[in-house]
Amino acid sequence: MDSKELEFLISTCKDLNVLYVEDNDEVRVQTSKILSLYFKCITQAIHGKEGLDKFKNNKYDIVFTDINMSVMDGISMIKEIKKLDSQVPVVIFSAYNNTEYFLQTIECGVDGYILKPFKFDEIQKIISKIVLKLQNLNKINTKIELIDGFYWDKSEKILYKKEEIIYLTKKESILFQLLSAFKNRVVTSEEIEIELFDDDYSDNKRVRSLLSRLKCKVSSDLIQSVYAEGYKLNLAKEC
Repeated sequence: MDSKELEFLISTCKDLNVLYVEDNDEVRVQTSKILSLYFKCITQAIHGKEGLDKFKNNKYDIVFTDINMSVMDGISMIKEIKKLDSQVPVVIFSAYNNTEYFLQTIECGVDGYILKPFKFDEIQKIISKIVLKLQNLNKINTKIELIDGFYWDKSEKILYKKEEIIYLTKKESILFQLLSAFKNRVVTSEEIEIELFDDDYSDNKRVRSLLSRLKCKVSSDLIQSVYAEGYKLNLAKEC
């Protein structure tokens, strides 16, 4: 996964609500730090009973859990959670490479099984898989709301004004894809030129000209110029 794909993944995950259940304090702290690279809101629980209680009282998009825990084990908790929401993705972190456990998790419909000690890229692959599942279930909003009633659909790679499609040139479309992937920071002129133009020539006039034509087409400043830094999407206030 390259840097752009990773940043897009993080941007997509940041608003998801995660429940993480683990009885080992040290493991819970360290794994939470890794998960926090992707997710802003992570609720922790120290055993299955506490995890189930929190799931009953809150809405979670993804559940990460250990198996062998006191009070209520992970398998029992997952079974009860699936009764409440059969589609919620569940990922298991476990130190047990046990066929019996593995078969039970398959029966419960888990989306990932990661053995401890785990590798960073294993978590990343599982998260990417879950994001795709949530997108297919329409649980991730792929729309980026812009000013003046416009929105960019990251999944369809289409610009809309309300429900009307705004047809873009190839370079305009690539520009929106780039800015939406880096929605939370300013993209420099140099980065835009590298993405749009297949040459080594550096001239910000080409970028400004493209933005000027786009502004005339849509009659709106959908892309905001940030002085001495670069450009970013002009998001609606509620975003």
